[in-house]
Amino acid sequence: MSVDTFKAFCLAVFGWLKAHGLVVGIISGASLVGSIFLCALVIAYLPCDYFRAKRQVSRIRRSFLWGGIILLKNLVAVILIIVGIILIPLPGQGILTVLIGIVISDIPGKRKLERRIIRSPMVLSALNYIRSRFNRPLLVLDEPTTE
Repeated sequence: MSVDTFKAFCLAVFGWLKAHGLVVGIISGASLVGSIFLCALVIAYLPCDYFRAKRQVSRIRRSFLWGGIILLKNLVAVILIIVGIILIPLPGQGILTVLIGIVISDIPGKRKLERRIIRSPMVLSALNYIRSRFNRPLLVLDEPTTE
């Protein structure tokens, strides 16, 4: 891609944003409020022992719709992870959105990654603050180990 092509592309994008700024602003504001609300609900209603190594897991019976539910759940998770990565340098809840995306996904190694993120004191205190606002018990973690 040449410099002139890139410059023309940037001018076209900025022109479109200038013409549709109100719509972009409304969508951005709505997605910010929606992500904060949904992230808070997911965090508040996670089981308090979710991040423990040996927590009790209840299994949902598999039905003929199970494959579609898993596909939809993982699609939402991928969208949340991508949006969270985009939000990391911007104002908002980037890390928490990525964590929620990882929590609801079925990717291999997710438990190890979740536990690594949650062990950050800033992340754990933010999650526990949200849970306390909903009068939910604080998250319980295992003692730090070398995973």
